[in-house]
Amino acid sequence: MTEKEHSHDLNVKSVDRLSATKVRLTIEFAGDTLQKHEQMMVNRYAKSARIPGFRPGKAPANLIKEKFKEDIRRDVVSHLLEAGLSEALQKTKLSPVSRPQVQVNEIGNDKPFVFSAEFEVEPEINLKGYKGMTLKKQVTEPTDEEVQGTFKNLRERMATLEPLSTDKAEKGNFAVVEVGFCLKDNPHKKEEAKSYTVELGSERVLPNVEKALMEMKVGEAREVDETFPAEYGDKELSGKTALFNVKLLELKKRILPELDDAFASQLKEGATLESLTIEIRENIKQSKEEEFKKEQRQEIVDHLIAEHKFEVPQTLVQEQTTALMDWMKEDFKRRGIKMPQPKPEEFESIKQRAENMVKSTLILKEIAIKENIQLNKEKLEARVNEIATQLGKSVEESQKFLNEKGIIQRLRDEILTDQLFEFLVGNAKIAK
Repeated sequence: MTEKEHSHDLNVKSVDRLSATKVRLTIEFAGDTLQKHEQMMVNRYAKSARIPGFRPGKAPANLIKEKFKEDIRRDVVSHLLEAGLSEALQKTKLSPVSRPQVQVNEIGNDKPFVFSAEFEVEPEINLKGYKGMTLKKQVTEPTDEEVQGTFKNLRERMATLEPLSTDKAEKGNFAVVEVGFCLKDNPHKKEEAKSYTVELGSERVLPNVEKALMEMKVGEAREVDETFPAEYGDKELSGKTALFNVKLLELKKRILPELDDAFASQLKEGATLESLTIEIRENIKQSKEEEFKKEQRQEIVDHLIAEHKFEVPQTLVQEQTTALMDWMKEDFKRRGIKMPQPKPEEFESIKQRAENMVKSTLILKEIAIKENIQLNKEKLEARVNEIATQLGKSVEESQKFLNEKGIIQRLRDEILTDQLFEFLVGNAKIAK
């Protein structure tokens, strides 16, 4: 049907609030609307319908109407439902967040065509308490303990292993071992002996195997019964008992490098211990600032959710729950583990998290409207320029790429979210 034919004699009979998030529209077309559209549909059918004895487009209208009566009525009703709902939503300025459930109430050649549509909408939110909230004070300066801890980790990463003269192991030693096993209930499921270097006392070795290694001397071999943990990565082995063949080949100790300029230059060319210390402090500070930013935003969100009690559209909660479940599955997949089926209490926790995410999104959206916080286009342009530099492409090429991948909208959302939180922090009280 043409654009002109989309103008209908339509009346929104009622807008009923079934709940804070559910609406029912009752929509009525004038009595002759159905007949008019059926005649237009007959004309359309006549152009292509094949009727024996008539050339296409030459069959009488009454014959077309009789032969395709049910199809014509179905197409007209479908069109009126779709177009009528669209016009009614424009008139009422309602925005469904769920698929409308449509029901025909009255239909007949001499009667008005009446139908209703039920759907969820965003709730009305009476904003309060979003200005003047008290937030924790930011503490991001690195402590000496944090700097020394970083140096300790770096030294351990750069450590070397040197052979020990002793033949008896102690915790903290590194053991070069040869290990193989076969399952006790299925001897065909086995692994041939392979050489490994393991740190004793690090809790990364199966308990009975480690206990045996601590008792053995270099060159000694033993058979050890051991049960794989229930959460072991290989499902064929998890929870199963195996007979391990263990041989202690050599013991080594870790030698940490001296903390001096030579150590610093090994980590970064031209660096000194002083310049490395400054860089480590800056990195710790930056990391703490990022962590504080996340914690502060969560603090704000928790406050907003506590301040605002309202019903949340279940459609949005279900969509967010599905998104969280998909994210969790992907996370498990990246780690090479199949995600276990959540227990009822775990699923309820995921659903509650999803509901809080929807709540916070709706509240922040309402704050943006009330305070007229709009996207800072200069910040978006700067972000696109930065990405263009990283990609080694022109701004135009990058813009096209980001649009095609749907990334540009995500950038817009991130920048607007940053602006919202900057506003809320700027209007908060910081605890002393």
